[in-house]
Amino acid sequence: MIACPSPKCSSPNVADLPHYWQSLPAESPLKAKYAPPARPKVSYWAALLAVAVGILVLAEGAILLGLLIAAGGAGWVAVVYKAVRWAEAQRAAWEQSHVCLACTGTF
Repeated sequence: MIACPSPKCSSPNVADLPHYWQSLPAESPLKAKYAPPARPKVSYWAALLAVAVGILVLAEGAILLGLLIAAGGAGWVAVVYKAVRWAEAQRAAWEQSHVCLACTGTF
């Protein structure tokens, strides 16, 4: 049995946060408070296009400029990938969370 970890509460009246959030009516002010983390709106296309343009510029002879553009595009891909992984981890943590129905704390 799961109980609230708060020493002031310790109530056994606990629910899974995702299930509780879904059961709330749309007009409830708690709907926003307990909402899941937003999914990032990312696109790899622009970053991959920058890498391709860098390789194209590199092939045409502008070595330094081509390397700079390709490295910038690769760095952009890495930043976007890290942001997506962080957002997925936040969402996974939210999906495993609980809410105490007595003190409204989450854990």
